[in-house]
Amino acid sequence: MYGEGRNLRYIVGIGLVIVLLFVVIALIMRSGGDSKVPETKRELISYVDDSNVTVTETIIGPITAAESHNEAQISITNQTATLDVSQGFDGNVVASSTYPVTTNAFGEFLSALSRAGFTEGNTDEGLKDDRGYCPTGQRYIFEIHDGSQTIQRFWATSCGGVKTYKGNLPLTLALFEAQIPSFGDLTDNTSL
Repeated sequence: MYGEGRNLRYIVGIGLVIVLLFVVIALIMRSGGDSKVPETKRELISYVDDSNVTVTETIIGPITAAESHNEAQISITNQTATLDVSQGFDGNVVASSTYPVTTNAFGEFLSALSRAGFTEGNTDEGLKDDRGYCPTGQRYIFEIHDGSQTIQRFWATSCGGVKTYKGNLPLTLALFEAQIPSFGDLTDNTSL
């Protein structure tokens, strides 16, 4: 009888070890999908010498009649900083300005954006489409392009609430606008 109790303890112990192994394997498999580092987590400064990379901020004004709707896009590369102001919803550019940028200046800009959390955001597919959010305010779209490929796209609004951009919004806006000395002049008579 003493031997049967001992065997029972071994069987229960082995059973517990097997259950524990299954739990550990399940946890490892569940977290295994998160081990891949997405392209947007690449250090921003690593793009400094790549002339194909463009970092952009698009400001979309309130949803109004096309005649009074404005958008502005600031595009920064390691060679130029460009502001395009458009009217309507079809990208009709009404004002534009371009300034030279050096690789060192682009590196400083990318480092500052990195510290502002520019690559931090929610990649939930359900929030990918920003259209219609904050209809009486402004929407801000932050992107990184490598040629025609979009590497990152996050958005935020002046209304708060739902957004995918998780960086420091006021700092990010200020950094982009500071790259265009004529930003205030070109957007002064717009809804931006």
